[in-house]
Amino acid sequence: MTTPSGESKQLIAWQEWRQFGSIMPACLFGMVLVAIHSYALGVMIEPLEREFGWSRSQISAGPLVTLIVTLLMAPVAGRALDRHGPRRIALIGIPAFSAALGLLSTAGPSLISWLALYVVLAFALLLIFPTVWTAAIAMRFDKNRGLAMSIALSGTGITSAVIPVLTAKLVEEFGWRGGYIGLAILSLVIAYPLIYFLFDRDGEKYRDRSRAPRAASPLPRATSEFRSPRFIRLALSALIYSIGATGLGINAVPILMEEGFVLVRAAEIAGLLGIGTITGRVLGGFLLDLIDGRIIATGCGMAAMLSAGVLLATDQSPAAAMAACFLLGLASGAEYDACAYLTTRYFPHRVFGSLFGVIGGLSAVGSGFSPLIANAIYDVTGTYEAVLWGIFPLFTVASALFLSLGKYPDKRELT
Repeated sequence: MTTPSGESKQLIAWQEWRQFGSIMPACLFGMVLVAIHSYALGVMIEPLEREFGWSRSQISAGPLVTLIVTLLMAPVAGRALDRHGPRRIALIGIPAFSAALGLLSTAGPSLISWLALYVVLAFALLLIFPTVWTAAIAMRFDKNRGLAMSIALSGTGITSAVIPVLTAKLVEEFGWRGGYIGLAILSLVIAYPLIYFLFDRDGEKYRDRSRAPRAASPLPRATSEFRSPRFIRLALSALIYSIGATGLGINAVPILMEEGFVLVRAAEIAGLLGIGTITGRVLGGFLLDLIDGRIIATGCGMAAMLSAGVLLATDQSPAAAMAACFLLGLASGAEYDACAYLTTRYFPHRVFGSLFGVIGGLSAVGSGFSPLIANAIYDVTGTYEAVLWGIFPLFTVASALFLSLGKYPDKRELT
C-alpha cells in the first residue's frame, strides 16, 4: 500500500474545505448563540435588581439552574443527536432557543418565574449545544478537523466581544424586556437561514456511511465507552479545567479592581479575554492538526497557571494585567477545542454526540458553580488571592489527566 505524498495530503485537505466548508458559517453562528444568555445577563442584572428587588445572587441562580438541567439531560440530547443528526436537531433547536430567550422578557415579579423560565431555556439550549456543531464537523472533516472545530467554537469569543455592547444598546432603547425580545429575534432571523441553506443534507450520508454496517444499536457501545477509564479521565480533566478557568475569567473584573484598577478600566482589560479566546480557538485548531492533542491541552493548563501567576506577582500594571487576561482567554479557547478533538480521536464517531455531550455538560456545570465558589472564598477571606493560588493545583491535576490518556488508538480500533 502506497503512502500519500505531502502534496496529495494537501490536496485532500483542500478538497475537504471545498466540499464541506459551506457549513462553517452555520456552525460558527450556532456557537455564538450558545453563550448569548450568559453574556447578556451581566447587562440585565442591574435593571432586574432595580425593578424586582431581587439580589444579584438570586438573579445569578437562573444560569445555575440551566447548567444543572444541562448536566442531567446531556446524555439524552447526545443520543438524540447520534440518532437524528445535527441538521434535524439544529432546525428544531434554533426556533426553540429563540423562543425561550424571548420568554425571559416575561419574568417577574416572582423569582420563581425567573427560575422556571431558565429551566425552559435549558431544554432549548440542549438542542444547540456545542456538540451539535462539533458533531457536524466531525462527520465531514478529517484532515482539517481540528482547525474546522476551532473556527466554529470561536463563536463564544465573538459573543463575549459583541453581545454585552449590543444588549446594552437594546436595553437603553427598549428596556430589559425589549432587550431579550430583540436578542431573540436577531437569533432567529440570522441563524435559521444559515442552518436551513448551509447545513447541507449531504452530511447525513457521511454520518450514515460511518455507522453502517456496524452494530444496529449504538447505545450499548456508548454505555461501555462511558465506563472506560480513558473517558472518565478526559471528562474529569475537562470538568476541573472549567472550574479553574471560569472561576478566574468570570471574576476578572473584580480581581482587577482589587489590584487597584477602576471599574471601566478593569472591564476594558478583561475584554481581552474574548479576543484571546478567539485567537486560542483558531490557533489551537491549527495546532491540533499538527501536534498531539494531549500536548495542546496540557499547554493550556500551563498558560492558565502563568496567567494566575502574573496577576499574583504584579499590582496595578496595565501591561501585565492585559497579558494575563489575553493569556487566559488564549488557553480557555484552545482547551475546549482540544477536548472536542480528543473525543473524536479516542472514541468512535457514532457515539461522539453522547460522549462529548456529557463532557460539555460537565464543563458547563463546572462553569456554573465556579463563580459561586470563587466568590464564597472571597466572602470568607476578603481577597481573591486564595482563588488565584487555587488555580495551580487545579490545572496541575487537569494537565496530568490529559497526559495520562495515552497515544491515539488506531482508526481500525474505533470501528
